[in-house]
Formats: sequence, C-alpha cells, structure tokens
Amino acid sequence: MTDKKQAIRASIAAHLLATGISGHGIRALAKAADTSDRMLIYYFSSKDELLRESLMMIVDGLSIQLDQEVGDTRQSCTDLLETLTLLCQRPDWRPMTSLWFEIVGLAARGQEPFQSVACEIADAFIEWIAQHLPESEKSRAADLFAHLEGRMLLMLIGRRL
Repeated sequence: MTDKKQAIRASIAAHLLATGISGHGIRALAKAADTSDRMLIYYFSSKDELLRESLMMIVDGLSIQLDQEVGDTRQSCTDLLETLTLLCQRPDWRPMTSLWFEIVGLAARGQEPFQSVACEIADAFIEWIAQHLPESEKSRAADLFAHLEGRMLLMLIGRRL
C-alpha cells in the first residue's frame, strides 16, 4: 500500500470517527482527505471500498488499543465484560461506539458496504473476546459481545447501568 493511500485512509478514518457516516458523498470525503474525488477513485475503486478500508483501519486501531488496555491475560466472562464496559464508558471511546451503532443501523437496512463490514467487525471482535476468555468459556464470546453491545447502547442513549 502506498503512503498516499495509507494517508487517505487515515484521514477518512479520523473524519468518520469525528462526524459519522451519514451524508458523506465522495466530494465531502475527498475534502476531508485534502485531495480530489478523482484521486480517491484512483486509489480506491469505489466509495464503498474507501469506506470499508477506512473502517477496517479503525477496527485495527481499536484491536491494538484493546490489546494494550487488557493485555494477554484471560479473564472470566464476568470480569472481561466489566473490563470492557469500563473501557467503553470512557469519553475517548464514545466516537467509536457511536460510529459502531451507525454502521449497525445501516447494516440492518441491508446497505453495503456496511452489512458486510458490520459482520466482519463483529466476527473480529468476537474472536478477540474468545482469545481473552478461559478455554471453558470461549463458547460464550458471542453472548458476551451481545451483552456488551446492549450496555454500550444504553450508555449512548444516556441510561445508567
């Protein structure tokens, strides 16, 4: 991947975290990346590819951050849920949480690339969770993910846990 393409992805990722997805045409994304819409199409075959790659860059960064915050130790479902809930409550996580639920909403309507990206993100996060659970609890990773999402949604709408 070229440095320019990487820089565009990073600019778009930061823009999406700051503003969300809705209402961004290719020209608005080009402006956010400080380039032209033609250059975006040169580096990415479509707006969908640009969004997918930028969103996956965010996920990669989140995974690295989670590894740094949680470490390699395995925790019980209960403990890992509490650890992740505390992380998600931090103000620096709110943009990612808001963006995630925007992606989920678009995915629920069958819109691409959000439907496939949401599945990819969910699968990656469930796998991450499974890697941080004891062997005896790995099968509960998807349930823990769903429980965490419910908590995140309540936090986003202002409900206390």
